[in-house]
Amino acid sequence: MWTWLILAGILLALEMLTGTLALLFAGSGALAAAALAYAMPDSLTWQIAVFALATMSGTLWAWRRFLHRSSGGGDTELVGQSVVAVTPADALGQLRVRYRGSEWPARLAATGSVETGETLVLLAQEGSFLVVGKRS
Repeated sequence: MWTWLILAGILLALEMLTGTLALLFAGSGALAAAALAYAMPDSLTWQIAVFALATMSGTLWAWRRFLHRSSGGGDTELVGQSVVAVTPADALGQLRVRYRGSEWPARLAATGSVETGETLVLLAQEGSFLVVGKRS
């Protein structure tokens, strides 16, 4: 049990240093294996299986969530929301908008002018940019 707890501590400490979620699931798997080792001390095969299963299932969950977000499926709740222009649109159609209490960089979906204080509709999110358009 102590081996799993020490491994979990090392993995979770390294995760806190990197902040990438890469080691979080392995650390959680080691904690699950430590719990199993406490309950069933003579089950090394089961401990390794629990460690591997918890690590793989957590990693798979994060990978699928990342793929869903990067394919544009994560921004569907944004579409149709109202935003307010904080700055006028520049020549490239870029501006700053206020959405949910904070300012975001945005770009116009179509050419045109936007003035400060104008209410726009949110059409999509591309990375950290919001794509906005005029209300019809």
